[in-house]
Amino acid sequence: MTTKVTKIVVACDSFKGCLRAAEVTAAVAEAAARAFGPDCRVLAMPVADGGEGTTEALAASLPGAVWHTCLVDAPLPELPQVEARYAIAPDGSTAFLELAQASGLPLVPDGRRDIMRASTLGTGQMILHAVEKRCRHIVLGLGGSATCDGGMGVLAALGVEFVDSLGHELPPCAASLGRVAEIDCRGLRDDVARTRFTLLTDVANPLCGEQGAARVFAPQKGASPAEVELIERGMAHYARLLGHTVLLPGAGAAGGVAAALTAMLPRCQATPGAAFIIGRIGLAHALAGAHLVVTGEGRIDRQTAFGKAPKAVADAARAAGVPVLAICGSAEPDVDPGALGFAHIVPVTPPGMPLHQALQPDVARRCIADCGIFRNFAPDFNE
Repeated sequence: MTTKVTKIVVACDSFKGCLRAAEVTAAVAEAAARAFGPDCRVLAMPVADGGEGTTEALAASLPGAVWHTCLVDAPLPELPQVEARYAIAPDGSTAFLELAQASGLPLVPDGRRDIMRASTLGTGQMILHAVEKRCRHIVLGLGGSATCDGGMGVLAALGVEFVDSLGHELPPCAASLGRVAEIDCRGLRDDVARTRFTLLTDVANPLCGEQGAARVFAPQKGASPAEVELIERGMAHYARLLGHTVLLPGAGAAGGVAAALTAMLPRCQATPGAAFIIGRIGLAHALAGAHLVVTGEGRIDRQTAFGKAPKAVADAARAAGVPVLAICGSAEPDVDPGALGFAHIVPVTPPGMPLHQALQPDVARRCIADCGIFRNFAPDFNE
């Protein structure tokens, strides 16, 4: 006798640059409802890991959260300012922000990426906007950055100065990392210093080295091999000024923002973003009585194991004894589903479809609907 599916939990992250986590989760939930019929209960719980969609996932868990917008500097100074959104908890004490809103890679057109000059200044301005609204706890997601500036931009917006050996103030960007002779915190705003910060890291990478911010992530942001080495040397120099925080797991998140803020802000600590978010949205409680969990992200590869939301969802599901199906736009060849905690990985993009076409939101939704996510998975779940 087979077992009928009565409850499926869908907890997907975004397909970056294409669909928000809520949109991916809704599309999969609709596919599950069609596949298993009206007797199946489908629970949609969008997730994130510190990157794109972090604020939306956290705000959804707080009925009454209020959204705010502010105009901040784009990652490159010549680009128009961007309108960044963040949420404040109903009691007004905590603000939920994500760096991707102000300093994210999608904010820089492909042909204009310049990793050496890109800055997180806009993220610092967004933080100030929340602090000036009397928020005394900032929860900041650190994924999806266009930058590798070691957090210089954020700190510069908060009043910290970076000076060279001649006492000249440096622009807060990767090109300045190797020239910093002093980090002057005397201008750090008092209200910022009194604020508690929780940084949500989406990776476990260190600041420097073969697995560090420059060598692993700078190429994804448009850096040439020569620029990667320049940033690595500059970051190693900068790391000596920051001190022990460079050794913390996740110090390389957002091009070193995690290392810099934990070093310079007195009430700041970093934590894995995915675990924090699935804890806040109550995923463990939702898994009770579930027969299946579906999670996913735009691309599943070896990096998925290092702090990404689908891996955290799979860990929670394993603890609850619930099998996990993962979907993605594409998967790295030879990636091992079992090593990530997945029963199966289902890429939804048809073979041969050009990337620019697959990234169109309507096309992506149709791919999710048409790929037969549940067709061959766990037939014992069907009547």
